[in-house]
This record gives sequence, structure tokens and C-alpha cells, in this order.
Amino acid sequence: MNVELVIIAIPPTEQPRSAEQVSMQRAYARMALRDCARRSGAPLEGWLKDDRDVPMPNEGYYWSISHKQRYAVAVIAKELVGIDVELIAPRTRELHDALASGDEWERLGDRSWRSFFRLWTAKEAVLKANGLGIGSFDRCRLTEVLDDRHLVLAMPVRTWHVEQFEHDGHLFAVTAPTAPLSWHVLQRGEVGQAELQAAFTGTSL
Repeated sequence: MNVELVIIAIPPTEQPRSAEQVSMQRAYARMALRDCARRSGAPLEGWLKDDRDVPMPNEGYYWSISHKQRYAVAVIAKELVGIDVELIAPRTRELHDALASGDEWERLGDRSWRSFFRLWTAKEAVLKANGLGIGSFDRCRLTEVLDDRHLVLAMPVRTWHVEQFEHDGHLFAVTAPTAPLSWHVLQRGEVGQAELQAAFTGTSL
């Protein structure tokens, strides 16, 4: 059985960093998770986080969500999983050295912003799968670049394969489970208003 990943486009807003916009992003991420559950045969309810904000397993299923201003994404799998999304856009150059060592940049081949976000999203996905935050970047190291969409990263106890997907100027990364991955991109018109309202009011996921 394939592992389902769902990406949902978020409507634009005049105040992209407002509390209202963040609430909307979270609502769309919950809708993406619910769509994953339908596609995977997983429970539609019961997706909770612990007191560290780490997703808890639900009847043997693991899950992860991520969201930015324009897209939300979710994944459900039968093993530990983490997912992330970032817009490919310039940041401060100092972040390169904070993110990775010189050896890791050599493996990537350059220090372009696309390479930066390949590594950022991959590390973020691996850390999420381990219940950790970005403060643990130094515990996660790039060990191999397999191709333009697949990386291998190492944590102290195991290695992780990461698959990446690029869409509309964004990079999505997920810790690749043993099952094949199926990426689904939903546009705003494919999201029902009733489900959106339920996500905002907390009655759904």
C-alpha cells in the first residue's frame, strides 16, 4: 500500500503574518491530514499531540504536518515519519553555516538557495520524525545525495532516506518510508467550505 501525501493550496491574504493567517494555515494542514486519512484507510479522528507538541501515533499510524503561507502538507504512514515545506527564497547567508558543515555543502555541490532549502527541509523532516526541533540541526547530517529528489541523512542511532517534491517554487521533503509515496496536490477549489469551517472550529482533526 502506498503512503499518501497531500498538499493543499492556501488562499492568499493581505496580512500573511497575522494570527488569522496562521490559524488558516493550521486549518488547511488539518484538512490535508484528514484527506491523507481517507486515502490511507486510517482513522479520521484522534490525531493528537503530546505536551511537547509532537504528534502521537493513532491506531498504529504515524503522522506529520507542515504549513507555510501558500501551502499546507500532511503525511500518514505505518512507521515514524516527518514532513516539511519551505518557499525557495533568499535568506541571510549566515544561515548556511548554521545549517550544515563544509562537508555537507560539498556533497550538495553548491550553496544555492535551492540547495539550502533541499537540506533545510530534509533535516526538518528527519528531526520531526524523531520528535525534535530545529535546535537539533547539528545532530542530523547529510551523508549522501542520491539524485535530485533523494537524500540520505544520519542521526546518532540510524540513517534516514528523504524524498523531495518541488511545486510552485516550494520544496516539500518527507522521510521516505519503505512503501512507495504518492503525492497529491489539491487546489483551493477542491477543498469544501464545510470541511474548512470544521477545521477552524476544531471539530475536525
